[in-house]
Amino acid sequence: VMEARVAALRQVYAAASQSHVFKFFETLSEVQQEELVKQLEGIDVKRVIDTYKQTVASSSSLAAPTRVDPLPVVLKYKSADAAKRAEWSTAGLQLVARGKVAFLLLAGGQGTRLGTADPKGCYDIGLPSHKSLFQLMAERLTRLQGMSGAAAGIPWYVMTSPMTDAATQAFFEKHAFFGLAQKDVYFFEQGTLPCLSLAGDILLETAGWVATAPDGNGGIYRALLESGALADMKTRGVEMVHASSVDNALVLPADPAFIGYCCAEGADCGAKVCAKASAEEAVGVLCAAAEGGARVVEYSEIDPAASREIDATTGALRLNAGNICNHFYTTAFLEMAAALPTPFHIAKKKIPTVDDTGSPVVPEQTNGVKLEMFIFDCFPFSKKFSCVEVERQEEFGPVKNAPGAATDSPDTARALLLALGRRYLLDAGASLQGEGGVEVSPLVSYCGEGLETMAAKGPVSAGAHISAL
Repeated sequence: VMEARVAALRQVYAAASQSHVFKFFETLSEVQQEELVKQLEGIDVKRVIDTYKQTVASSSSLAAPTRVDPLPVVLKYKSADAAKRAEWSTAGLQLVARGKVAFLLLAGGQGTRLGTADPKGCYDIGLPSHKSLFQLMAERLTRLQGMSGAAAGIPWYVMTSPMTDAATQAFFEKHAFFGLAQKDVYFFEQGTLPCLSLAGDILLETAGWVATAPDGNGGIYRALLESGALADMKTRGVEMVHASSVDNALVLPADPAFIGYCCAEGADCGAKVCAKASAEEAVGVLCAAAEGGARVVEYSEIDPAASREIDATTGALRLNAGNICNHFYTTAFLEMAAALPTPFHIAKKKIPTVDDTGSPVVPEQTNGVKLEMFIFDCFPFSKKFSCVEVERQEEFGPVKNAPGAATDSPDTARALLLALGRRYLLDAGASLQGEGGVEVSPLVSYCGEGLETMAAKGPVSAGAHISAL
């Protein structure tokens, strides 16, 4: 059986001009041979090499777009008609109640920049309760289920990576899934892609192992399909999916208002954005795509003069829709996106490999490329794209940089969350003592609702944790 598998693989890899992956095969032990064969069987080598060639060809033949235009419509949620907002929320809650909505989380990142080897979602940003990012999201889902009257839990699809999968699942088990039903949490791994040499050939990391790297957050679509997660959505009857990256401490998972709006618009894909803090903020911008749909243009790709242009009608930046990795999809769109042959993004790197004798080499200079896909590469294929601008201080608390950093750190996210809790209580008529923020448990309030009874109670001290009413 092994001989037949090897023979079949040799043929496939030879057809892609990648026979060198077998160069040291005869020197490997039986266990190592089995590992390599298993790895090679998991690589769609023709797709990888063909897409890489396409990417190189298109990047050399296509100049950067000269004109970057904003999306034709971006709904400013805060200033939308209150009756309309209530309508969208009610419609979204009804969809949640009927089991039509799922939450999809990109949780493949490690907290390296935060000073930990743990998955980012395990991180405690220093709230009075010391809840992790995962726990905050789980409790928001629990509260939302209660608000909607849904009999079953809201399905939560968690995309991990080879580096975080085991630790993430162990963390959920250790914390009894934060009160969620285990059957409603579906873990799946993002894919990896082989690393290539500068000449476009697969690199070996050791004599018996191909060098690989995660395929970028755009690998989520194929991973959903190949892991069975998409099939699971269909079995459950899920039709709409709200997605977010794990490092946003303020995310409102399965947000009914956002889902209700996108459905009212007939959207197949959508995004929440935040107005840029300044023209110089280094964030991608949601823009119009020539094909319809939308595209994200990286800050570095926009002419500085265009970044500074002001929209005369609003007084805001013309290119103002800052991408925060917070998306809406129909399951039909996700299926379509999984089949798209989107090009890779190429990052030149120093990649440990082997020399002609199979001995390890740690390169001193760039020797290869890592291939990535971006989650927004499929946005131009949307038939109807909806975009909603939300308030940064209410929905975007990124946790990317080390504690003590001036921006996007656990400290800035914690400050936002505590300030938001304070605002929720003041809006509900409660009185507060002291100047600081307050932690309002997501089990008590999803986004400020249901706190009216606090008005009749004594003053709440700054720094408190409201865990029950």
